[in-house]
Amino acid sequence: MKKKLILFDWGNIVESHLTGYTCYDAFNDIFHECGYEGNEIGSLSKYNICCIKTIEEFEKAFNDMKKDYNLKKSYKEFIELYKKIFDKIDYYKEVADYEKSLKNRCSIGILSDLTVFDKDRLDKQVGLDNYDYVFLSFELGMKKPNIETFNKVQSMLPFKPEDILFIDDRKNNIDSAKEIGWNTLQATGLELDKIKNTCEEFLNN
Repeated sequence: MKKKLILFDWGNIVESHLTGYTCYDAFNDIFHECGYEGNEIGSLSKYNICCIKTIEEFEKAFNDMKKDYNLKKSYKEFIELYKKIFDKIDYYKEVADYEKSLKNRCSIGILSDLTVFDKDRLDKQVGLDNYDYVFLSFELGMKKPNIETFNKVQSMLPFKPEDILFIDDRKNNIDSAKEIGWNTLQATGLELDKIKNTCEEFLNN
């Protein structure tokens, strides 16, 4: 077994949420195509959509959003729009390629907050078969930065905390990872050299 593991977030690390078309843009476009007449949709955090495990269960959250935003489309139409519009979001191919290049030297994995509709897009961008471990919030039923999410992931891994490096763009996620003893790096996909340097230092230490 390989002695070390590097876990990567997806959004803002591989998938671009900082430049060009973003997730927030996508949700705004979906809601407006569904009939929302406001300017900005604001935060959707109260619907906890990244922890909903199945497409069937997601329909309740959709019905709540439909009521709150006066949406006109059906759930089936919403799903079709979601997949179509989110496919516009670009990703950093160089980061994905670098992650996969590490596989001969260590185990690699993904730990990311995603909805049940996002996994196919993630697979297209990085090829999930390339990763030794994939932890997605909608499958775990919990998300970052909840410390219980990190404890659950740790319990499912054969690595000691000191042999894990976690790379994420959000400070609160990094803080939770530090709390359970993981090595961490706060970075974005625009900082590939920084990611490479930290991975090399971790693997050579």
